[in-house]
Amino acid sequence: MKKETIEKWIKNAKTKEAIVYYTGHLVEERHKKETGQMADAFLLAAKENKIELFQKKIKKGDPSNKPIYDYIARKLMHLVSVK
Repeated sequence: MKKETIEKWIKNAKTKEAIVYYTGHLVEERHKKETGQMADAFLLAAKENKIELFQKKIKKGDPSNKPIYDYIARKLMHLVSVK
């Protein structure tokens, strides 16, 4: 998922709307350029309090296989400042 697509989803998503942005083992696969850029874009949006990030285990790991997760972003309520 490209940065522009991520930004568009964040802008247009309704409060509490969620998207699975990656399935796999992100810590192990983050070194891939496109995967790392996508993860960084979601992390930045989370730091800016636009979204929250969480994961759901979908496959248990074992000594020879890493566990598999769905990495999920959920839109947070947009707060409007009152002056």
